[in-house]
Amino acid sequence: MIGSRKFLSEFDDITMLKFACFFHDIGKVLTAKNGYKNHDKIGAEIFRAGIGPQLSLGKSATDFVSYLIRHHLDVVKLYFMKKEGSLKKEDINFFWYRHKEMALYLFLLTYADVYATSEDDEFLKQLSLFVIYLQEYYFDFYRKNIVEQPLLTGREIMEILSIPPSPAVGRAKELLMQQQISGKIKTKEEAIEFLKSITL
Repeated sequence: MIGSRKFLSEFDDITMLKFACFFHDIGKVLTAKNGYKNHDKIGAEIFRAGIGPQLSLGKSATDFVSYLIRHHLDVVKLYFMKKEGSLKKEDINFFWYRHKEMALYLFLLTYADVYATSEDDEFLKQLSLFVIYLQEYYFDFYRKNIVEQPLLTGREIMEILSIPPSPAVGRAKELLMQQQISGKIKTKEEAIEFLKSITL
């Protein structure tokens, strides 16, 4: 529940969310000449390596705020993909896989960002409806259909592919997880068949 997460002794997640709202565009200082490209990534690094330590926030709080800065555009990117007709279930699946524990904070940060910078009432309305859609998708589809737990262990992968411990095992696990989150693999049997069909 939001407000219950603590950092050090005097900070909670609401306070850190406010930090993220204040600093989320800090990367624009260094990216103005190239149209603010990658200002989210650069801003996250500025906060992680500079601002957070200078304010003595502690590693967990600094990482929390840096994460929000790094991903503060993700919801809006998905919204415009949907508007353009290019949004796929896989895109939403990977959003939830990557951000499940931080999604609520990202939604709130997105609201704060767009409501502070846009006067387009229709855009604000449609974005709000999209956030509701994302949450409904999570409960109605993602949680019921997507298998996040690895279906095969590293040892099983080595036995199936007849390979020794190596980076190839990690690549196989990564490819398999991508298929699981895409919703294409849900059982151990399907995982085995997939592994037999790929070349590492």
